[in-house]
Amino acid sequence: MAEGEGWKRLGSERLMENPYFSLRSERLRLPDGGIKDPYYVIERPDAAIIFPLTESGEVVLVNQYRPPLEMMELGLPAGLVEEGERPEEAARRELSEETGYTGGDWELLGSLASSPSLKDNWAYLFLARGVEETTPPDPDEHELVEVVRVPVKELLNLVHQGKIVSSSGVAAIMLALERLQV
Repeated sequence: MAEGEGWKRLGSERLMENPYFSLRSERLRLPDGGIKDPYYVIERPDAAIIFPLTESGEVVLVNQYRPPLEMMELGLPAGLVEEGERPEEAARRELSEETGYTGGDWELLGSLASSPSLKDNWAYLFLARGVEETTPPDPDEHELVEVVRVPVKELLNLVHQGKIVSSSGVAAIMLALERLQV
């Protein structure tokens, strides 16, 4: 069956909108003729996730509180792509804002749908080799971020121990480690 074959959007209504996401309700006709109403979709800006590696072989991570999980999260620097911004521009901006690290050689590892049954956005995953601390971090208001440097060889252990829990962050780590052949 071809991509999307037999599915048809019969209607769509925006239920809520704020600067971080919008919620819409869709009425869909399924391939078997059945109707799914409502089907909720969260509209979110695309995201950029960075695997920043220093010349000395350390990965620059951020530790920050995540209210939905009620826990501190250790993970890769990441953020939203602003309107009119290319994903790599957003990635470079977010890395600098959250950690103070800049520069390096950048490579797109790929793009993933973060939660395709619910959200319509993409996460762009970048490997940045040879980043250096050049400026003080300048996080967004109310964004309390602790910068943590970890030897690249310790990352898999942090994933297996449940210290790094973001699914897209883990995917970026796995793709980067594969590329680096660590």
